[in-house]
Amino acid sequence: MEHEALLTKMMNMLGEEDRSVLQKRIEDTLARHAKGDGRDEARALRYLQDLDIFLHMPGADFMYARGIAETLRVGEEIFELAYVMKRAMERATFRLDN
Repeated sequence: MEHEALLTKMMNMLGEEDRSVLQKRIEDTLARHAKGDGRDEARALRYLQDLDIFLHMPGADFMYARGIAETLRVGEEIFELAYVMKRAMERATFRLDN
């Protein structure tokens, strides 16, 4: 599944201590959005692609996008998750640098 490869890529950007908690949070979110209509794989992939985009946005752009969340096709929940993941990525980078 393509969404599993993308999820693994994102988890590898995090420090080991954050991975399991955030992966569970993402999987729980995907399960909540599943509708059993045969399009769940595509829906999961799109969600993870959106999350990946937000993870790679510079801080100012990310905050601007979060401010207009209601006009985007994603909800506030994805921004909260992206914010937590961006912080975890910063912690992992800081540990590698020190």
